[in-house]
Amino acid sequence: MPSEEKATESSQTVGYDLPYPGILPDNPLHFLKAIRDRIVGVLISDPLKKAEFNLLTSDKRISSAMMLAAKGKDKLGIETLSKSNNYFHQAISSANEARNMGKRIDMVLHNLELSSKKHKELVRGMEEKVSREFLSQLQSEEKRLSEFEKSVIQLRTK
Repeated sequence: MPSEEKATESSQTVGYDLPYPGILPDNPLHFLKAIRDRIVGVLISDPLKKAEFNLLTSDKRISSAMMLAAKGKDKLGIETLSKSNNYFHQAISSANEARNMGKRIDMVLHNLELSSKKHKELVRGMEEKVSREFLSQLQSEEKRLSEFEKSVIQLRTK
């Protein structure tokens, strides 16, 4: 039965559009984009806005990871996926902080839920593209995504 559920799950695509990632990490100028993202992240003081920014950045990173895997750059793709998950974790933390401040986080939670499902869908797609030596790392990142999904559900029920 679980294999049937997984087949049904993977045959349906999540209706969540990811942003275009722009310059990929394999570009020599990517460091400028990374610096810009860090500066912008530091300058945002509102936790709700920070959650939105971190989710956007996470979505861009996972798009980059997919493109890198498609180009055969498995190691860089996995590293970029890990960074995507780091930003996703920060988005959840910022959303929790916003909730504790009494802010309405319904829309951010909705986007976090959809995004986490989309990320898992993409990671499953990456499993077919990366070489076997990177599968265990990819599976670790997929486990992180599952934990994030649980955290988002818990945040919704608070």
